Amino acid sequence: MSERFDIVVAGAGMVGACAALSLVRSGFRIALVEPVPIGIESLENGAVYAERVSAISPVSEQILTRLGVWSGLDQSRLCRYDQMFIWHENGDAIIRFDSFEIARENLGTIIENQQILRALRMACESQSEIEWFEPDAIVSIAENSHSVVSLELKSGVTLDAELLLVADGRNSSTRDLAGLKAVHQNYDQIAIIANVATENTHQYTAWQRFLGTGPLAMLPLANGDSSIVWSCDTVLGHELLDLDDDLFCSALSRAFEYRLGEVKSIGRRLGFPLGWHSCDQWLRDRILLIGDAAHGVHPLAGQGVNLGFSDVDLLTRLIGGLDNPWHRPRLRQFERQRKSETAIATHLFSGLKWLYGTDKYGINRVRNLGMHAVQASPWCRRVLIKQAIRNMA
Repeated sequence: MSERFDIVVAGAGMVGACAALSLVRSGFRIALVEPVPIGIESLENGAVYAERVSAISPVSEQILTRLGVWSGLDQSRLCRYDQMFIWHENGDAIIRFDSFEIARENLGTIIENQQILRALRMACESQSEIEWFEPDAIVSIAENSHSVVSLELKSGVTLDAELLLVADGRNSSTRDLAGLKAVHQNYDQIAIIANVATENTHQYTAWQRFLGTGPLAMLPLANGDSSIVWSCDTVLGHELLDLDDDLFCSALSRAFEYRLGEVKSIGRRLGFPLGWHSCDQWLRDRILLIGDAAHGVHPLAGQGVNLGFSDVDLLTRLIGGLDNPWHRPRLRQFERQRKSETAIATHLFSGLKWLYGTDKYGINRVRNLGMHAVQASPWCRRVLIKQAIRNMA
């Protein structure tokens, strides 16, 4: 005996839960399948800020506001930033972006991922037409004679759906089951994330310094601390992770040129490998990839989830008013448009990584001159900020 749904969403992370919430509001009956139970009680905040944060763009804020999610966030733990400083260790140029140049209140908001997950979870649980299957996982996928996709779960339950949305992340097991191949490129780097307290205030500014070994970002938190994302070669990264807290804080202070004074203390450090991935095919029959299951970028300043939220936004606009979510021409339109838009973001990040990670003398000179030119031109900065916000959405 099978259960019938309009849409099954594989993965109840930020993008999967957002998709379920957005599409249920369009009148569809949704099943959410999540292998790891993430109840609301496990997402409650403590005094210590979580290490995993995202820089939510103004466009993503609008999406979450429309879904009623933004108001469910603990506003005291959100930190809006209105400036961004970018500079390179080999050169004297600094680019300063400011929200007032594009007539916006801010450039984005730094939010703990668990804050977003909790608000999405609460919103989804308030919807009677969303049914949760957790902890559970899809173990087989088949098309049946009734023109639906039939999914067998690990628990033995069978789900039939008009459409399967795959949103279970960059290492998606559901994508593999569906036979949709991802191309991965390993950067041979790791990112170290942690929260730090500094001698001077962060000034509600996102700071980004490009080192020869990789970018170092310092993002503002609402309690006055900062969240770091330090990307570096794998060998150096493990050496840094092996340092005790005092030595790591000293190394971080030097790498950041003491822009915020001494790094006084640090919380737990986490490290994870870096790379990018993409899929040539997002849509096959009644199966569609979204979010990190479809595309992945370098985590420069924690922006990746914005691409996933914009996947959800476009998909909802294309199929939200239909009786049946499986409309092949509109799903193809979604695939074409979002593949193009996310490719721009992917190449932008890869290009920045190459440009700022190259120490050749000629490139250093051109890069430094270009940064001086950008800083001297308000028009150029406005164009770059608007384009960056657009590409992150």
